[in-house]
Formats: sequence, C-alpha cells, structure tokens
Amino acid sequence: MKRAIQILFLTLLPGLAMAAELRATPSMCALDEGESQCSVLVKLAFEADDKARYCLSIIGQGRVRCFWGDNDDLKVYVSSAGDIHFKVTVNENGQSVANAVLKVAQYQPKRHRRRYGWGLL
Repeated sequence: MKRAIQILFLTLLPGLAMAAELRATPSMCALDEGESQCSVLVKLAFEADDKARYCLSIIGQGRVRCFWGDNDDLKVYVSSAGDIHFKVTVNENGQSVANAVLKVAQYQPKRHRRRYGWGLL
C-alpha cells in the first residue's frame, strides 16, 4: 500500500511543477443597447512557478505575443461581440498551462409595466 502511494505521488509530481495562473482585469464587459462590440484594454496577470518562455493566445484569433515567466505586464486591446478566451502555453506550440475569460454581456434594461390605476383588485 505504501509503495502504491509513492508511485501515485511521483506520477502527479510533474503536473504540480507547472502551476500557473492567468487573471483578466476587467473580467466582464457590458454592451449598451445599440452597441455591437465590446472594445476594451485588458490587463492580464500571469503567475508561474518557473521563468520559462510562455505564449499568450486568444482562442479563435491566434497568438498575441510570447514572453518570459517573470513578465507580469501583459496588456491587450480587444474588440469582440462574444466572450474572449485567453490561453497561455509553454513556448509557441506547447501545452496549455492557464486560461482566462473576458465575458461579454448585453445590457438589457428592465421594463416596468405600468397600469396607471386601471388594474382591478
């Protein structure tokens, strides 16, 4: 039993070594009535355990730029009608290590129904 736990721990260890996190600020963009696209400057905060080379991509639009793991100044101007998914990979063609989403929402004001006193009790 002890040997099985050691083997399980050793197989999970490589996955633990590549811990990374990506956060987008702002995380949501609201469209007013009549607007068709959200255009905003997004600041991406990326944290990794190592100083390897990473690449930032927007899913469906391609690679934005590559950088080293100690770079925390990632700013991207985006314009889209739908949600924008950011992905960080190791090198240009490597494994995906972190994801973030900028949600795009359509603002719909609530319309109140008025009866003007004509309603029956």
